[in-house]
Amino acid sequence: MFSRLRALLGRPDEPSEAEMIPFSDLPIWLDEQENEIRSRIAEKFTAPITEFDIALTSLEELIHAFEEEPTGLEDEIMLHPKVQSVLKTARPQTVRSLRQAMEKKPTGDPVEYYAAATDILKGVIAAAKGPGKYLHLVYKEEMPQMRRIIKEMGRAVNDMTAALSAGTKERERIQEIRSRYQRLEEIERLVGEAEDRSQSGKERETSLIKDIERAEEELAGISTVAVKEKLSSAERDLEAALQSYAQVRAPAAGVIRRAEKLLKHHKSPTDTLKPLQDLCERQVPDKELSFDLEPALQTIRSLVTSGELQLKSREEQQLFGEETLPTMMKKVSAEYWRLEDQLRQIRQEVESDPGVLEEKRLLRELDQMKKELTGIGTAAASAEEEIDRLLEEQSRLRDEMQELLGSSGNVACQFSTEDRT
Repeated sequence: MFSRLRALLGRPDEPSEAEMIPFSDLPIWLDEQENEIRSRIAEKFTAPITEFDIALTSLEELIHAFEEEPTGLEDEIMLHPKVQSVLKTARPQTVRSLRQAMEKKPTGDPVEYYAAATDILKGVIAAAKGPGKYLHLVYKEEMPQMRRIIKEMGRAVNDMTAALSAGTKERERIQEIRSRYQRLEEIERLVGEAEDRSQSGKERETSLIKDIERAEEELAGISTVAVKEKLSSAERDLEAALQSYAQVRAPAAGVIRRAEKLLKHHKSPTDTLKPLQDLCERQVPDKELSFDLEPALQTIRSLVTSGELQLKSREEQQLFGEETLPTMMKKVSAEYWRLEDQLRQIRQEVESDPGVLEEKRLLRELDQMKKELTGIGTAAASAEEEIDRLLEEQSRLRDEMQELLGSSGNVACQFSTEDRT
């Protein structure tokens, strides 16, 4: 019994499987769809074109009728001023307007034919509503015929509009599928390029890490402590010599300032102090010591002897004793420049030392490699971000394409199984 019921009721029809189109075959399928759309439009245009062409023939005959003198009217009516005005003005204007509207015969594909037919219809309607509206006074049979022709043309154009409208929607859907196909192809190329950049970056990163480790091992095996300590010692000696010079210069400068103040107070010239003043203001000893200091020293001693200038410290008293300041200046200057020359020679030795040269080379190489490594890491991260963004866009476009294909019929696209997604 149950078997009979199942046989009677039957199973519900299962939806048929969608036609699968390989992604690479989509352009061919889309071209075929566009050809079918053109064929359907051309087929739907057949009847409207025939109707429109017949209406054009009828309109041509009607124009000939307008060019002839009206018949069947009484002489009294023909002589009426209004009728005469229509025949003289409205009739030639109407004929001219209709001729102009029909100058461009509709030909070509449906789109071209439709454009020409639409222009003709507009021109005929304009002629009928313009000067032609007065022709009913003398062409009583022809004017209803003209209205019928306009109606036939309008019906044909409306049918063409409907056919093109349906075709336009289908074409737009095909174009949307095609644009997504093109972008998906581009995405596939861009993803491949980004993956290549990421892979080559990883390979270069591995190689760089090995090179950095090698360079660091080589650097650790170089000993430059001795030569660098020799250089540091020479630099410290020179700094100490500069401090010794400052210990002479600073007290002398203090005495000079006080002496200058006293001279200005007495309105006496201070020019004699300038050589010694210039010398004491130098941060580094004068190499030649070409200044004539004796006039300045005599001036200071005179102020000291008179009791106006007090030497406040033992250093000041020692420096401005007999020949002490010039002697001390020469001594500390000579020592400074001796040590400066020594430091220059040691620097040259250090700069030409094989160990130091190799160390500098390795340090430069390490710096360059580490900068490149940082750049590779940034580029690899950027490539991965680009891949993720492209794959997200790819997934969205595929969903949209499947939906568009489904709306075109029971069709779906078969994508490659080798994608990262």
